Amino acid sequence: MDTMDCIYTRRSIRKYKDIPIEWELVGRVVEAGSLAPTAGNIQDFRFIVVQDETKRKQLAEACLQQYWMESAPTIIVACAEIKRAKLFYGVRGERLYTIQNVATAMENMLLAAHNFGLGACWVGAFDENMVKRICGIPDYARAHAIMTLGHPDEQPPKPQQYKLENLFYFEKYNNRIKDIHVVLGEYSPTIARHVKETKESLDKSTGKLLGHVGKAISKLTGKKNK
Repeated sequence: MDTMDCIYTRRSIRKYKDIPIEWELVGRVVEAGSLAPTAGNIQDFRFIVVQDETKRKQLAEACLQQYWMESAPTIIVACAEIKRAKLFYGVRGERLYTIQNVATAMENMLLAAHNFGLGACWVGAFDENMVKRICGIPDYARAHAIMTLGHPDEQPPKPQQYKLENLFYFEKYNNRIKDIHVVLGEYSPTIARHVKETKESLDKSTGKLLGHVGKAISKLTGKKNK
C-alpha cells in the first residue's frame, strides 16, 4: 500500500471478527513499532502482546470499562523503561521523551496493521495500576498506551477534520497561509474557489448587461421588455 494512501485511509477500529491473527502478522506489526525513532536511539519502548481471553477482559475493564476491546483477539500494551530515558536525559527524558518514543512506535504499528489488512485502535484511557498488575509491569517501566488488533468488522467513515490552513502556520504561531494548497502543490481547491468566484462575478455582470439591453430595447420599441 502506498504510504500516503495508508495514512489517508487508516481508521480506528472498535469491532473485530472472531478470527485469530496469524502470529507472523502480529510480529510484523510489533516490528514496525520497534523501528520507530527514539530520543538518542535509546529504544526504551517495550511491547506486551496479550492474547489470553481472561487477560483481555481484565484489560478492557482496566481501560475504564471499554468492553468493546474484548472482541479484539490481540491487545498490545506499549510500555517505556523509564530508567533508560532518565539516565540519559534526566527529568525531561522521564516525563516527555518516554511518552514521545512510545507514541512514535504506536503510530508505526497502527499504520503497519492497516497495511496488512488488520484493524487497530489506540487506547489511552486506562487505570495504570490495574494494567501494571495484569501485565506484571516492573516499577522501572510504565505503560503509556494500549492498542487493540484484529480483523476489522466495520468500515468507519472518515472523521471530520479541521482544514489544513487552520493547522498550518508559517514562521510563527498563528501566521496562516491563505492558499496552503498551492504551497503544497495541490491546486484543485484553489482553482475551484477561483472558478466559483469568477462564475459569480460573471453572473452579476451578465445580469447587469441583460438589464441594460432590455432598457435599450424598450426605448427603441416603446414597449416594456418582458
